[in-house]
Amino acid sequence: MSSRWAENQSMMARRFFLATIVQAAICIGLSLLLAWIFKAPPPTDRIRLPMAFQFGTACLLFGSWFLYISLEHVKVERQADFRRSLLLALVFAVLFVGVQSYGLWGFMHGTRDSQNPQLNTHGFVFMFAALHAMHFLVAQSVLLWVTLAAYCDRYDHEYYFGVTFAAWFWHALGIVWVAILCVFSIAA
Repeated sequence: MSSRWAENQSMMARRFFLATIVQAAICIGLSLLLAWIFKAPPPTDRIRLPMAFQFGTACLLFGSWFLYISLEHVKVERQADFRRSLLLALVFAVLFVGVQSYGLWGFMHGTRDSQNPQLNTHGFVFMFAALHAMHFLVAQSVLLWVTLAAYCDRYDHEYYFGVTFAAWFWHALGIVWVAILCVFSIAA
């Protein structure tokens, strides 16, 4: 491991905390901006896939691609390309969470029977999407940590397990999201 990593290890917790606050503020701000611009959809009895979920899925795919590319770069010691790819993956993760939060809000407000969501399919589908969102916040935090560590010279061609873990976690959640989209299609 690099001595730079050892020197910066004590600062990582503070950096992670501050970066998490900034990341959360951006996600919340993006979600509120989208809600202000596009408003809530009109209530309906049918389940409709929000357009935000489709855009979010594209963000998920781009983030997954950039994580894959970053893993390939670190294996051959292309540190600048590795860090840039990680940063782009993190940007797409923030976009995904912000857009999906707006999509969940719109989905919740687009339900005609919002008084009793336990008795309709909207509540069931919303629960799946919300549980996925909670797991994605964990994946986003892992990606943030790995990105910060990459800028402190933590990873190289010999040690890149954190990057591998973040990539596989992201990919697994992507597969789960595709399954949730299938549930949306069946429920619609």
